[in-house]
Amino acid sequence: MAKHQNVPTAVQAEQFDDFVKQWQDLLGLHRWRIEPGHKQAKDAMASIEFNDDAKLATYRLGDFGATPINDKSLSQTALHEVLHVFLHELIAAAQDRGAEPNLDAVEHSVINVLETVLYGVLHGAPEQKEG
Repeated sequence: MAKHQNVPTAVQAEQFDDFVKQWQDLLGLHRWRIEPGHKQAKDAMASIEFNDDAKLATYRLGDFGATPINDKSLSQTALHEVLHVFLHELIAAAQDRGAEPNLDAVEHSVINVLETVLYGVLHGAPEQKEG
């Protein structure tokens, strides 16, 4: 007997895409194209793959298991995937042993965005600033 899967409907997938765009905008990830893939994520609510040359991140939705699919779970999962994009360049720079100067610049880019977002949480809507 096939196992029941708790996967997003087409409407929920569109909602997820809207949440991805909201988080992408909030985190200032305008350099990246973040688009849905056509296959289902395996063993995860969602997954993401990168094409660095094209600055393209492709996400896939999967089985949410026992987690109800609603605005909260869709938004949190979208945030999780967008945070992979947010940290991608920092992780890549850290893995490149010869990238010491670049690592510092990427680290500060991450810090600048977090500073803006977190300050905005405490003191009103965040202002976008260049990293």
